[in-house]
Amino acid sequence: MALLGPSFQIGRSALNAYQAALAITGQNIANAGNVDYARQTGRLTAMVGGPIAGVTPGAGVALWRLRRNVDEALEARLRFASAQRAGAEQVHGSLSQTEALYNELSDQDVSTLLSEFFGSFGGVQTSPADMTQRDLVVNAADGLTRTMQRLRSGLVQQVRDLNDQAVVVANQANTIAGEIADLNEQIVTSESDGRTIASALRDRRDSLLRDLGELMDITTREQPGGAVNVYVNSEPLVDLGRSRGITIERELRDGLEIASVRFADNDGPITAREGKLAGLLSARDTHVQDQLNRMDTLARGLIYEVNRIHSQGTGLVRYASVTSEHAVLDSSVALNSAAAGLEFPITNGTFEIRVRDKTTGAVTTRQIDVDLDGIGNNDATLASLVAQLNNVPGVTASVAADNRLSIAAADGSEISFGNDSSGALAALGIAGFFKGHDAATIAVADAIRSDPRLIAASLTGEVNDGDIAGRIAELAASTSTSDLLGGRSIGDYHGDMVGDLAVTAGGALNTFEASDAVHQGLMAQREAVSGVNLDEEAINLTKYERAFQGAARYIDVLSQMTDEVLRLL
Repeated sequence: MALLGPSFQIGRSALNAYQAALAITGQNIANAGNVDYARQTGRLTAMVGGPIAGVTPGAGVALWRLRRNVDEALEARLRFASAQRAGAEQVHGSLSQTEALYNELSDQDVSTLLSEFFGSFGGVQTSPADMTQRDLVVNAADGLTRTMQRLRSGLVQQVRDLNDQAVVVANQANTIAGEIADLNEQIVTSESDGRTIASALRDRRDSLLRDLGELMDITTREQPGGAVNVYVNSEPLVDLGRSRGITIERELRDGLEIASVRFADNDGPITAREGKLAGLLSARDTHVQDQLNRMDTLARGLIYEVNRIHSQGTGLVRYASVTSEHAVLDSSVALNSAAAGLEFPITNGTFEIRVRDKTTGAVTTRQIDVDLDGIGNNDATLASLVAQLNNVPGVTASVAADNRLSIAAADGSEISFGNDSSGALAALGIAGFFKGHDAATIAVADAIRSDPRLIAASLTGEVNDGDIAGRIAELAASTSTSDLLGGRSIGDYHGDMVGDLAVTAGGALNTFEASDAVHQGLMAQREAVSGVNLDEEAINLTKYERAFQGAARYIDVLSQMTDEVLRLL
């Protein structure tokens, strides 16, 4: 009987081992459709036993350990590829939305409306006295300015939407980081005996790490106890069982509320280079903001270039009084200094003011010096311009309470301007066609909207002179006179603006497609390593089932032998 004891132990160990192996196979099959599951493998090993009838066959078989089939290097590459793919997707989506907003190649895009606007001045050049042509100019300008305002409003809304999405993503990352820290504690506790592998907890943590890696580029480092530390751009986010937390700080930037992402414990900035968060911030702060700036620059250039020519002409009627559109911050400082705060350039030069007696038709012309050569302390200020203008017969000038220049003609007289080499008239917004200073504020000047006869078509003041209107019509293709548009024409600047957007959007699409291909390839590699192959598991199921049946038959034989021995006693 003593001889049969070790044999029973061998059979018992086999039943236990293959029962466990069948359970592992069953667990794999049960999770075949679970994308977050890592396939488990049981390692069987022979047990060492004492001698039996002069030989030492061993003490049976045991399930030595349970192994999760996970390639940590592959997981790290997959997390980074997910971050690149998610970031590229956000940038591409944002640029596609901007392209759709511009709606180029339609009848209502800015290119078409610019052509219609400058073309309407061509009609005034041909028929300066025709009020219908002048009304068409105002209508064309209204269509153009409303579209520019709508586009800018759409870009601002896009910035706000991206900002809100970034806040949502940051909150998601904060929640995930907290869950990873909690799982670290649970895994360390579960595996403290040195034998247990908390497979389900590790699967859940790996899934959260992949989710977090999609939101921002992270690196991980597993600690001896089983915890995983998480880093963002070398800064720790999760340290063992503690998450530093992610918070949002809001600030006003160019009139918009912008959210920045920071660590909750010390308010330090979080710099994500890849991932959904990085893509949203890049789209918001780089691509959409760039288009917003370019739209404002286009509007600013259009206002300045049109007004610079328009202010030097004469309409069918002249002004009884005029107040500058743009105020200075300080009327006693040089007009070209930052302290003056003018939005448009002004340089050293002169301009003329012309006073016409409405009864006799006689015109008195005086030159106003705009001394901005930087020599001495005599640079022109708004106050010095007022002093010069008050020396012109029939003219009264003053600085209004809001620091705008006001010029009025005496009773029976009217005024116009010309030969401005300094850009002062356009910079201050005197006798201009447009008002405003960017795409949000551009509009037809109130005086011209009230009386289209003030549209300056004539250079000489003659009713049938359309020289100024012709010059404005040529602006679409003419090189700009200032650095506002980088020396390009209004049409070229807009063309480059739209073309650059198309190129950037195309590049973003290529980047997304390339990163998606890499991600798909790595996913296939992970599936090969960690995924469940049902064919393979079916083979294992049959193998372990037969082994279990064999062990059971072996014990049955031992039982029969025991009965025979007992009957012999």
